[in-house]
Amino acid sequence: MATQSTAKTSATKAEAKKPPDAKETKPAAGAKPLNLEQKLVEIRKAIPSLPKEKRSDGVKYSFNRIDDIYRFLTPAMNEQHVNLKITGETATRHAENGDEIFYSAYTQHTSNGYDRQVWVYESDIEVTWVDADNPEDRQAVTLHAIGTNDGGPDKAKGSALTYCLKYYLFEMLGIDQGADDPDNTEHISERPQSQARPQQTATQNGQQGQQAPRKLTEAQIGRLFRKAEDAGMSREQCAARIKQLYQCDDPADLTRDQYDNICRQLDEARTGTP
Repeated sequence: MATQSTAKTSATKAEAKKPPDAKETKPAAGAKPLNLEQKLVEIRKAIPSLPKEKRSDGVKYSFNRIDDIYRFLTPAMNEQHVNLKITGETATRHAENGDEIFYSAYTQHTSNGYDRQVWVYESDIEVTWVDADNPEDRQAVTLHAIGTNDGGPDKAKGSALTYCLKYYLFEMLGIDQGADDPDNTEHISERPQSQARPQQTATQNGQQGQQAPRKLTEAQIGRLFRKAEDAGMSREQCAARIKQLYQCDDPADLTRDQYDNICRQLDEARTGTP
């Protein structure tokens, strides 16, 4: 009796250690094994919709992390015996002597009156899906990665790879993230009525002059960064893009036309429309 009790206890502990979602793919007798393309379809079926979430009070918009994808993707890949590997990386820029350039840096002047050094990392990376049951069956794709960070070049590289892979996986797996932009109507309603048309004020000599341009509101800046997130860019990447286009160190200093233009570009980048 003691031996039977011990055996039962050991079996119970063994079952407790087994992951609840652990599965093994065993094709039915006589069934043809799935190829990689078919396995990727099965993986896509296993990924649920992932509505964006608000992560903290300090960030006004909602978003998904790459870990939210891996939480469902990794078990599905394990079940289908599929691996995803980074198999290559090449620089997109080169020095005059031909050396590859992955890093660069620039100084950003902030609205708080201090300067900060922002690092930029940029490259093309090759990622490859591999069928572990038939390693010759593989699919490779080249992705463009770019990331910025003021914490150092290593963090800029981490940002580049994370954002690149995150949005590739969202698109490749067709993951539903819910509404594209919860305040699409904010574009009109957020504009103060006093800004509905250019205001004119009388100068001392009686001539009409334009009112000094106003800074963008916090709601407008929040909307801009949400669009950047949806397009696969971090706040730092968006700020770097604005500086490149308009030589503007603080997004709040954009003109209304510049703001509308960069929002339109981000929408086009997200949808893939020209």
